[in-house]
Amino acid sequence: MPRIARITVLLVGVTVTLAQVGAACGRAPSAPTAPGHLTRTAAVRTFSSALDEAAVKATTKAQWVRIARDNTIVVLNSWDFGLIPLLKHANPRIQVWVYKDLSGVRSDDCATGNGECGTCTKDVTDSTFLSSGMGYCWVKRNHPDWLLRADGNGQPLQFQGYPQTWETDYGNRAYQRQWIRNVLADIRDHRWDGVEVDNALTIADAYGIAAKYPTNAAVQAATYSSLREVGPALQNAGVASVFNVGYATLFPGLWQRWLGPVQGLEQEFYLSYSTQPNAIGTAWSTYEDEISSCTGQHKSCWFHSGENSTGVTSQTREYALASYLLAADGQQVFAVGDITSGIWAPRWAPGAPVHPMIQTGAAWRRYFEGGIAVANPSRSRSIVSLGGSYLDDSGHLVSTITLGPASGVVLRASPGQAAANGVP
Repeated sequence: MPRIARITVLLVGVTVTLAQVGAACGRAPSAPTAPGHLTRTAAVRTFSSALDEAAVKATTKAQWVRIARDNTIVVLNSWDFGLIPLLKHANPRIQVWVYKDLSGVRSDDCATGNGECGTCTKDVTDSTFLSSGMGYCWVKRNHPDWLLRADGNGQPLQFQGYPQTWETDYGNRAYQRQWIRNVLADIRDHRWDGVEVDNALTIADAYGIAAKYPTNAAVQAATYSSLREVGPALQNAGVASVFNVGYATLFPGLWQRWLGPVQGLEQEFYLSYSTQPNAIGTAWSTYEDEISSCTGQHKSCWFHSGENSTGVTSQTREYALASYLLAADGQQVFAVGDITSGIWAPRWAPGAPVHPMIQTGAAWRRYFEGGIAVANPSRSRSIVSLGGSYLDDSGHLVSTITLGPASGVVLRASPGQAAANGVP
């Protein structure tokens, strides 16, 4: 989406109501597709997106240092490239990616005092640093036909909810190639490590219906053509990328097919689009299949849970992390909430998984060299025998846990249990 300038112990958490998880998602989950090869991993890879201009300006140097040390990838707007040296000094292994919109241009990305492009008079130029693949005024002057028209009134289509963003012809081959040229130039000029490509659209009314692409099928055909052009071009140029796909779970098989031409896809609302868990049962299995598809195709995908705020509950965070670890292979990347939420992953290294996920009643568990992840994607409490001794957050040994609906936990193995799991 456009960015404005993640013993028995009782883990019930917040009560999950029918409205929170969705009435259609209450059936028992089917077995998700088995994950692919099991890759040794030292710790959970995490990412943070710092795209709100006011929040970026308010972030202190000390906070940037913490963000760099806590994450594998940080995403910034093009105009914030000056933060790259600070982040890399704090963490030489950090990757700093740039954000780019695939299907829109912004009329507040101009080199004027307030950034407004207005009617693009002769004295107005686009900013050097853009949130999309090209400037609004450049498009108006050179390819006004690339501004899609709204179905019904024939006017240029403004994104609903984002009045300064205008939908562009992302299915047009010439547009796609110009987008590639411009984005690669930005990446090379400012030494970005990769690009997060937003708005790989799947539905016709995501921001308003365009006359050229009035149906979901037409939108998906146009977007897929863009992925087939842009994805390989970025990879051939040695640029890492991920494409944010909205509403993928509504279309069976779409995520798996769209993985083909790209290095990875992003699920922006993994298991939750709010502060609470929003997926259980078969819906949970659908999200798990997205992760398993990425591991099976050897892709690096991103999974972000919850709305972009600090209000995402601890239950949501724990449920998302445990569920993520059930299927991930160490090449995927995880996030919850917004950049100010802090890291939400074990400070200790889970190590390599020693077995694919195993169903235990209504719950699922997966063993790692250094611990265990357990998730309950049902609407009922579940008592889970861990098959060994593990340490809870207080350092107490536990061998059985009780998980409430839509909840999860990641526990560290006790020294003896770690040895049994293969850790020296």
